[in-house]
Amino acid sequence: MSKILILVMSCEDNFFKQQEEDVKNTWLKPVIDGKYDNIDYCFYSGKVIEKHKYNKENHQLTLRCEDDLNDTFKKTYYALKCCKKIFKDYDYIFRTNTSTYVNVELLNLFIEDVCSKNKNILWTSELYSLSDAYCPYPLYIYGRGNGLIISDVIRDRILEYGLSFLYLEKCDDWIIGNILNSYWINKGENYLEYIKSYKHGWFKCIQEEIPNNHRLCVWGNQNKDWNFINQFITIQIKRYRERNLESKHYHELHQVFENHLYTKDQLYCLCNDNLVYSDNPSVFIGSILGYTNYNDWLKCNKIQLYNYQVKHKAIDDEEINKSNKIWM
Repeated sequence: MSKILILVMSCEDNFFKQQEEDVKNTWLKPVIDGKYDNIDYCFYSGKVIEKHKYNKENHQLTLRCEDDLNDTFKKTYYALKCCKKIFKDYDYIFRTNTSTYVNVELLNLFIEDVCSKNKNILWTSELYSLSDAYCPYPLYIYGRGNGLIISDVIRDRILEYGLSFLYLEKCDDWIIGNILNSYWINKGENYLEYIKSYKHGWFKCIQEEIPNNHRLCVWGNQNKDWNFINQFITIQIKRYRERNLESKHYHELHQVFENHLYTKDQLYCLCNDNLVYSDNPSVFIGSILGYTNYNDWLKCNKIQLYNYQVKHKAIDDEEINKSNKIWM
């Protein structure tokens, strides 16, 4: 089996420290208990200290850097660099955060059965195409950061070309997309061949189950039926308002996974379903617009899409990102 490091972005803020405990007591618990001999884990955050330090006992990497939203790439870059030394010979890093529930059993098989066939492909929970994200041009697709499957090849590429982005105040998933897309474009390749999305869901992230044009799930999804929820490799718990409810939702969702077991055939079937989904996944095109199918995105007029996005921005998107200083 491929050796996998689950790398969880956290923060020194008390809310996220408590959320680390929710992670440890839910989806990460089988890893902590030694169920998977090929998987290790590490939390990382930033702090004003003299040098990076790793606490082996609690699997905590504290980095000498800022700890807010605008410096997440710097934090992730240093984390990848440190983990390359600390966790030697790992084939994959799964970069996630404390507000995402991870289906470790399905992830483990998916990496072994699908991802390992081409280490140049970045697998992600969602594909984004936004007018204000230059990767390296507007609307160019990049992968959402709460579920990045990063091979050792991609890790080294990020470390090699990421230094010049280190002090750019942008989210890490946006910059990682910029680095990798630019790499393939400069080689004369179609960058779209090297980024793919698996199945991602939501659980009670907003109060109502409002349609968002996603093929599989809505942001306010309340369906926790096993035959629905078991298809997702990642499930967002983050509540866009009322973040105090996230701990309750974490344990509510985890109870479903605790009460059910995959059969071997079921796991392989769901793994294949995720691969099939990657041929035409949903693409996020804005908070108001929601999603469109990838095949429709390929064919659409990008100038019209750009203009439409600019005119249909959520009023509080930018204000929230500037004021909260919380990583995504």
